[in-house]
Amino acid sequence: MRITDRDNLIFTKNLAVMVKANIPLAQAIRTQVQQLRNPSLRKILFDIAQRVEAGQKFSSALEAHPSVFGFFYVNVVRAAEKSGTLEYNLEYLADHIETAMVFKKTLTSALMYPVFMLCAIIAVAAVLGFVVLPTIIELLASLSQDPPFATRVVLALAAFVSSYGILLILSAGMLAIGVYFFMQSAFGKIFFDHIVLHAPIAGSLIRRVYLARSAKILATLLKSGISIHESLAITAGSLSNDTFQSAVRRIIPEVLKGNTISAFLDRKLFPPLYVQMVEVGEKSASIEKNLDFLATFYQKEVENNIKNLFTLIEPVLLVIVGIVVLFLALAIIGPIYQSAGQ
Repeated sequence: MRITDRDNLIFTKNLAVMVKANIPLAQAIRTQVQQLRNPSLRKILFDIAQRVEAGQKFSSALEAHPSVFGFFYVNVVRAAEKSGTLEYNLEYLADHIETAMVFKKTLTSALMYPVFMLCAIIAVAAVLGFVVLPTIIELLASLSQDPPFATRVVLALAAFVSSYGILLILSAGMLAIGVYFFMQSAFGKIFFDHIVLHAPIAGSLIRRVYLARSAKILATLLKSGISIHESLAITAGSLSNDTFQSAVRRIIPEVLKGNTISAFLDRKLFPPLYVQMVEVGEKSASIEKNLDFLATFYQKEVENNIKNLFTLIEPVLLVIVGIVVLFLALAIIGPIYQSAGQ
């Protein structure tokens, strides 16, 4: 059974409450094993509890299961072990997971409508092209009549798909596999990550996603008591885009020299607001608070941009659906009227 973000959130929140109540860590984890319903997570937590009881650090036990507890999660817990603030760091992690879940849900719900409309168009066209029209054409053939233009176009498309459908599917599959392996290569990942950030419309949206994510991760790490250079290294490792990773990693040597983060933020990636808020936070010793503000700000911007984008796309989709339905209607009704006239 797949372990979801919700499972991880429930475990993290409950563990924070138990640790705050001074329940021993291994006992708190075993309690979670009994309470959680996901058998896969229960098995992993049982292993973690055994490791902790055997004297292993909690962070090291979590590190043994990287598919569930990632790089970011493990390092926040490791920082808590050094500073003795495990309950607070677990609360920071729970807040981070919950924010990411809400963000992901917003994106998914926004994409559902256009995907549904596209699937509906394809399904209707397939049924009419492969089921309804052939029956009508048989009727016209028996009356020795040529079908109208719209009907001929739809039939030609149906015949093309019937003849070359398997070849098209195989070609698309091979292309997808080729693109996948190219993206797995070092050059392919760098190339794709760069292209994604500069794509029309989607590029600015994706950039804001990474701005929100980088600010939230860095804020959580700094609040957890991790040093600035370590927080930057973990933040870079937690970002999936190579361009943003490189931009954050380039700051680390400068911070170790005693320079500020804001002075070395890449101005091509990080907008003036981001740079200014970080600079003010560094001067006023409130960088965590300012980063939290940036994370919330850019997340809301992404949500609003998605809503506005799909508000514009919705009428375009309706027009496309109307054109397709009208053309298919002409392709079906045309032959019927033609045969009725004869």
